[in-house]
Amino acid sequence: MYETTGGERSIEELEAAVLGTLDRYFEARLREVTGCPRRVGPEVEAYEKARRQFAEAEEELEGIRRRMEELKAGAVDTVVGGSEASELGQEIFELYEEVRDLTQAEKTAQRRKEDAEETLRRVEVDFEGDLGLAADGVAALALSKVEEIDAFKARLDQRFEEGRKSVLGAVV
Repeated sequence: MYETTGGERSIEELEAAVLGTLDRYFEARLREVTGCPRRVGPEVEAYEKARRQFAEAEEELEGIRRRMEELKAGAVDTVVGGSEASELGQEIFELYEEVRDLTQAEKTAQRRKEDAEETLRRVEVDFEGDLGLAADGVAALALSKVEEIDAFKARLDQRFEEGRKSVLGAVV
């Protein structure tokens, strides 16, 4: 049976500390790259904001359309179900109310989507290529960070190899 000694626990603690440090290292690198668009220029941030608004509006529209389809199916089930006339009238009224609300929400979401599309077009036209240059700058920064990480990894590999050799040398 394997028994853990005090020395092994300290090795586990050291390993946890190394891994925790590596996590913080990669988080810092990620913050550098994700913060880069703001430093490159406001056009990237404006474009990203418009792109997010567009995606949110499309997602909302899709949800509204799914709910409308559910309501249509529910309306058919209600009518086919053959409830009493008063219950049927109440259920149809409730369905009508929800359809009306969903239709209004759909119009609002559609306007937001169109506004976001227009903003995207304006941003692309207003910056006449600056947006592409900014994106290239961000990509170049990300690539340089990847190269720095690869160099750091090579240094780590070398350190681990040296440590492994020293441990094996102590055994022989």
